[in-house]
Order: sequence, then C-alpha cells, then structure tokens
Amino acid sequence: MQDNPVTTPPARGLRPGALLVSGIVNLGGALLLLFAAGSLADERLAAAWCLVQFLSGVWAGVLGANSPFAHGLVAGVPALLLGLIVPSALPAQLVVVAWAIAPAAALIAAALMRLTSARRRQA
Repeated sequence: MQDNPVTTPPARGLRPGALLVSGIVNLGGALLLLFAAGSLADERLAAAWCLVQFLSGVWAGVLGANSPFAHGLVAGVPALLLGLIVPSALPAQLVVVAWAIAPAAALIAAALMRLTSARRRQA
C-alpha cells in the first residue's frame, strides 16, 4: 500500500480556459461600460471600470492556478486596448493604471484559494 498520495505535477504556462473566462468577463464588461453606460457620471464609470478589471483578475487567479500573475496580466489586456482605442470619458491614465488591478486581484484570489485548501487539508 502506498503511503503518499499520487499527485500530478503542476501545469506550466497559461491555461486557455482561464484566459477564455477572464477574457470574456473583461471584454464584456469593457464593452458594456464603453457603449451602454453612457449616462454614468465620470466617477461611477471609473469605479465600474476598476471593478471589471478586478473581477476578471479574480477569475484569472482562481482558474490560472500556478501562474496567477501572468494570467491576470493577460486577462486585463482586452479592456486596456478598448479603453485606449475607443474614445470615452475615461482618461488614458486611469485605463493603464486600472490594468494593474487584474494581476493584483489574481494574486489575492490565488492566495486565498491556497490558504483555504491548506486549512481544509489540516482539518
């Protein structure tokens, strides 16, 4: 009988499923804000933009297990490109700085997942 459980080696590189889900969240949210939320005040539009980056980063961190930072960087690209190309009330500085929210949220989400799974294994 084997004492140690059989584990698979961690996956390397970017996971397409993680990029697909987080990219859809990011692209859908950016399109919704740029084209459908024209009546929002500038402050609310900026807050919603940051929320979209945060949510896509969380999904990237949850699904991109072993490289959450890289997944977060890639997940924020669709909104970054749309925010810089499509004219809107959002300043370019906000769009670029908000891009940093996605990898930060991915790291936080991945850390919380690892913490909760470690606690479950101890119990």
